Amino acid sequence: MSGNMADRRSFRVHPMRRMLARWLALCLIGASLPAAAQVTRPRRVAEPMPTPARTSAPKPETLALEPEIRIALATSADFATVTCDGPMAALASAASEPLPISARKAIVQLELASPKGAERYRVEVAAFKTREAAAEAVGRLRERVAGPVLTRYDARAQSYVVVVGDCAAPEDADALMVSVVNAGFRRPVVTRDAPSSPTSPATPSLGVTTEGGASLLRGAPSCAFVALDEDRAPLQFGGQAYRGRIEVFLNRRGRLTVVNVAPIEAYLRGVVPNELSPTVFSNLEALKAQAIAARTYALRNRGKYAAEGYDLLSTAASQVYRGQGSEHPLSDRAVLETRGLVATYNGEPIDALYTSTSGGRTESSEYVFGSPQPYLKSVLVAPQARAARWVTSTRSLESWRDPELRLLARDWALLAVAGFPLPERPTLSYCESAATVRDVTLWLNAAARLAQTGAGERPSGDVARLGGFAQALAAALYGAESPTRLVTPEDARYWLGPEAERFRPEERAALAYFAREQALRPTLLLAGDRPLTRGAALGLLARALQGRGLPSLQSGTARPYDGRTLTLRMGKGKDDQRWTIAPDAHLFRNFGGECLPVERLELIGGEQVRLYADGDGRARYLEATPTMNGATSDRSSPFSWWDARLTTAELQAQLAKAAVNVGEVRELTALARGDSGRVARLRVAGTRGASELTGLKIRSALGLRENLFVIIRERDAAGRLTGVRFVGRGWGHGVGMCQVGAYGLAVEGYTHERILKHFYTGITLERLYP
Repeated sequence: MSGNMADRRSFRVHPMRRMLARWLALCLIGASLPAAAQVTRPRRVAEPMPTPARTSAPKPETLALEPEIRIALATSADFATVTCDGPMAALASAASEPLPISARKAIVQLELASPKGAERYRVEVAAFKTREAAAEAVGRLRERVAGPVLTRYDARAQSYVVVVGDCAAPEDADALMVSVVNAGFRRPVVTRDAPSSPTSPATPSLGVTTEGGASLLRGAPSCAFVALDEDRAPLQFGGQAYRGRIEVFLNRRGRLTVVNVAPIEAYLRGVVPNELSPTVFSNLEALKAQAIAARTYALRNRGKYAAEGYDLLSTAASQVYRGQGSEHPLSDRAVLETRGLVATYNGEPIDALYTSTSGGRTESSEYVFGSPQPYLKSVLVAPQARAARWVTSTRSLESWRDPELRLLARDWALLAVAGFPLPERPTLSYCESAATVRDVTLWLNAAARLAQTGAGERPSGDVARLGGFAQALAAALYGAESPTRLVTPEDARYWLGPEAERFRPEERAALAYFAREQALRPTLLLAGDRPLTRGAALGLLARALQGRGLPSLQSGTARPYDGRTLTLRMGKGKDDQRWTIAPDAHLFRNFGGECLPVERLELIGGEQVRLYADGDGRARYLEATPTMNGATSDRSSPFSWWDARLTTAELQAQLAKAAVNVGEVRELTALARGDSGRVARLRVAGTRGASELTGLKIRSALGLRENLFVIIRERDAAGRLTGVRFVGRGWGHGVGMCQVGAYGLAVEGYTHERILKHFYTGITLERLYP
């Protein structure tokens, strides 16, 4: 400490001193206290626990100022490196003066002070170039060697030195060195610490050095760092930038705890974009709902880990927090515009649990956490009254009632919008009658114009028969550079099969090419080279054109239809495109690979759409494939539906990880389900007995994403269980606000208040601080 006194005295006239005064308001916490109880995070909870009403939560009127919150960034570190690209300062305690640090990096590590006048012997294991390598060595040693294992940074050598033990006698250190060698480290050495003169018995403490090796602080149980220009040069730890101050203290396990202390609104700026991505879910109202839920959860649970010296974790065990570097303008706006707002029930902040994807319906808390909450009830994740999303057409479907004709509907519609000369309404007699040379000539000329090949007005050959028509069609679509040139006689024989002999050698290449492109239906080949019907000719013509990319169709993902304009997302990095719908548009619903003509289409958003638009930007042809995730508001999640399969051996191993040892699994039975259909009680029976699982233990023991699943059993010929297939929905615990569902409701027009009141029954939004 004496070596730093000159620097400390010079700080008394440092111009930034006043800027630091506000950072000295709260005491540093570094006590060794009993471990806190396991935490329940909003979204993914590792173990089931009750959620009783908390009597210690602050009432809305009790907070006059924005509170600070303490977030643990590390809870079991051997050393901590705090960096800053601008000026920073260190503090040894709340009462000490800030010590300016000119270096960019400060390294905090454990030190062992020897009892007064005593020599101590330790084993220096090895020096490592990276922290990761040192940490890996520490982990191995703690499993194999008794005694303290520490890491210190050697600034001169720029390496991380791992040290084991704290021995009073050299022979004890020699014995310890044998254990180190047996652990796989080949060149350890025993080192001796000279007698020191501390005022207390041997206890670990902290030492702070710069990257150059200069000592800043020694012998303190805790220290803190502040950035003097936070906006431009914040503190950094673990590769992340953080607002506020960073505290490091010795915990009761003899390791280091690193805590970021920041105003709660600054904390939320680093939480919201990590819990609901503003780039993926770019809707302000959804992000506002997330901000209020995260704020409520933080305030409700502030002090939950007070015994450990912090409030919450920065991981998925509490709320994911990645500091200033993860902030985003849209989520920042959501935090700013909801400042101080929390969800309350009977005047107290609620336990604002939230889940990633609910699978269409949230669950009542008692079926997951074991105890009911009046505001955590099962709700459907869909708008209470969805706006009209129907695209309609005046076009009559009377012609397509006949099943035979219906197969031609899509081909006919595409040819019609492309300008081919066709009757206004097809009839069965028209399609089943033989195509005339005049019909075929008109169609082939129209195809040549659409393909811009410049083919002649009078196609040659017997174009009213399949072989001649295919040959003329290839010429119309491709001209002189037809890919039929690439088809060998052997290819044609292989693709056409025995039916190849029914056609002239010069026609086989065209037929084989269209067969390869799946434009030629096998049933046409069976009919041989007889005269074509109009329906058969038009079908081959339409499919061959589609293989050529004609007519040109636009493809995209539908946004919810607003009754006036169709909007499609055209792909990542591309702008949305918009069309009006022609009153008599051809409408098709594609399901299972078959397009069915319809008079109206429901576009709730997420459907894959293909359309043809005329020169005026009107969609005259429209086909939509419904989203396979259904119609609930969380359908955009990749976990809206999922499927998992485990063999009985895999199931046994998975259950054993959760200490469910029933032997070879013989049966799984859902004994009870919650209001949403989630499995609330599950019986697992095996060769060594049976076990009953409840709540969150079910998904964690089975290794599944959610409790919302059904069980499909697979058995061998003798009836023995060989495997289990789980078909399920959702990701998370399923209680409270569905995050992806909140986004879906926001897209439907819900405000953040309406979203929160949809998911949290009977709540009120109140401003807890100005």
